[in-house]
Order: sequence, then structure tokens, then C-alpha cells
Amino acid sequence: MNTQKSNSKLSKAKKYHFADFTESHYNVLLKIAKKNYIFEKFGTKSKVPHIILRHDVDFSVHRALALAKLEKKHNISSTYFFRLRSEFYNIFEKSILIKINEIMNLGHEVGLHFDLTFYNKKTQKNIIKNLNLEKKILSNLLNTKISVFSFHNPDIKNALSISDYRLSNMINVYSKKIQNSYYYISDSNGYWRYSRLFDLLKNNTENQIQILIHPVWWQKSIMSPRMRVRRCVEQRAKRTLETYDSILKSSKRNNIK
Repeated sequence: MNTQKSNSKLSKAKKYHFADFTESHYNVLLKIAKKNYIFEKFGTKSKVPHIILRHDVDFSVHRALALAKLEKKHNISSTYFFRLRSEFYNIFEKSILIKINEIMNLGHEVGLHFDLTFYNKKTQKNIIKNLNLEKKILSNLLNTKISVFSFHNPDIKNALSISDYRLSNMINVYSKKIQNSYYYISDSNGYWRYSRLFDLLKNNTENQIQILIHPVWWQKSIMSPRMRVRRCVEQRAKRTLETYDSILKSSKRNNIK
């Protein structure tokens, strides 16, 4: 083995805290958080030390359900934001819809993860029109009220400049009001943005925290961010082929390979 490459991998794993992003470490983080904070939902008026925990489900509903179950064990409730226009999952698939409903049945809230880049016109009028459209679809599909939304990839198309607290009768989690009230920490792209969550919770220096967790990064085993995405994509491809095979088998048709 090339020693230089091996050292480089170890260095990268340490620098980006690969070991943080496992289910076992997530359990540790939830235990630490509960010692000093209560968990609230968006729209809370609580002044006591609290955390708003949110999940933007960009890649994997399966991973989202896994984290939702872990949170339930700690009696923690969070908000899961789902995309209508994802390249990695389809909320209209029966198996995916069942998992989203299971997340809701565990006591978690559902929000809209809105991709502003999908639409050409970025005027306030058109943004509200399309938010209304996607909110209605998600609400009807899940038979629940959608009262909160987050922008997907908010750094793109200047979504962060949209600072209204409410749009389309939904709370905007990137609104100026929330940004000014909460310390924000995110695991975007598989590494900690702004600070490491373990250190933040241990130090207990912030009164109100908004934590953004993307479920795909949190696996059973330690791996690099790209490997986590690759695993998600490969598992989805495998399940799609299994669905094809099972349809042919149940209908007693030839599966020609």
C-alpha cells in the first residue's frame, strides 16, 4: 500500500470527522443535547435553552426513517423536509410514501424542501405561486398540514436573500427572524459547517440552536461523504431491479437476462 495515500486518507477522515457521522455517534449527540436543552418545533416562543432539529432529506428517505426511529427512542421530535423534485427518491412511490408516513407516525413533523432552482422566474409572485403548488401537493399526498419550508441549496439563486418569516402561510426556516435568533449548525456535504456539533453541545455556550442534519450522511459504518452518497444510489438501483424481478416473477413472465 502507498503509505502517502494511506496517510492522506487518515488525515482527511480526521479533518472532516468521518467518525462523527454514524448512528452510534448520533445516539451520543442526542444524549448530550438532552442534558442541557429541550427540543422545540419551528414557531416556538420558548425562551429556555432549546434546540430546533431539522432534516433536509436530499438523498435517502430510508436513512431519514432510521434517524427518526433513533430520535423516537430519546423522546425527541424533529422536522423532516421532503423534496417533490428529487433526483434520488420519488415521494410518489408506494414504498417511499409508506416510510414518510412511518416518520410522521413516530411523532415527527413534515415540511417542504423547496428547490428554487427548478423554476425560471424568481419574482416574489412566482415564488409564492410555486410554493403554494408544492405545499398543496405534499399536503394532499400525506394528508397533513404543511406549515414550514426550507430552501434546497439556499446558496444558489440567492435564496438566502428571501428573508420573510412566512411565505405561502409557511414558516421560512432561513428567514431573518430565525437566523437572528438561533445559532445555526449544519452537516451539509458530509462535514460540519461553522462548528462541530459534539463540541458545541459539550461547551453549552449557545442558548438557542438550529441543527440541520441530512440523513444520508449518517450511516452504520464510517465512510467518506461521497461513499455515503454512492451507497445510497447503489441501494436504490438494487431495489429498483428487485422490484422489476419480483413483478416478472409474480406475473409468471420470463425474466430474460
